[in-house]
Amino acid sequence: MIAYLKGKILLKTLKSAIVLVDSIGYEVFLTSKELEKTRLEIEVEYFVYSYIKEDAFDLYGFRSIGELDFFKKLISVSGVGPKSALNVLALAEIEELKRAITSGDAAMLQQVSGIGKKTAERLVVELKEKFISDLSQLEPTNNTDKQVVDALVSLGYKEVEAREVLKSLPTSEADLAGRIKEALKYINKR
Repeated sequence: MIAYLKGKILLKTLKSAIVLVDSIGYEVFLTSKELEKTRLEIEVEYFVYSYIKEDAFDLYGFRSIGELDFFKKLISVSGVGPKSALNVLALAEIEELKRAITSGDAAMLQQVSGIGKKTAERLVVELKEKFISDLSQLEPTNNTDKQVVDALVSLGYKEVEAREVLKSLPTSEADLAGRIKEALKYINKR
């Protein structure tokens, strides 16, 4: 099994890229978002899922272990193949997808080519419990923190990004205005 590749992009197609590793080219299927970011001749690193069938040996590449893990959970659901799972990953950030699944938002998943109403509902039912514990680790612990997240979201930041910023803030600032100001300073420094 191939689990990791590090090499240069030799060629790109609409759904995959050929990664040149020590004079051997591996075709790796990527999300559309990843393909847009990828440029020829740059060095890349992918965690790889090897999909082996009678008539195929396909490689699916991901920038992080978290993406690979999410992909594996998606394809564990009956009716969701690797290509559909890649399309789901291209739809939104992983935390947003987890939130949609845990909140029962099957309609969001139906936006993906190859995912119909029944498959979207099956994804929600089968994966909901797996993701609830993941998301509970991201929840703000107090009311002020929840208000900071809401304020950042109203300013146009993604909820997942706002929660990550909140984790990076020092806890010395207790009032709402001070926390929001610190969060904005932190975002501007990045």
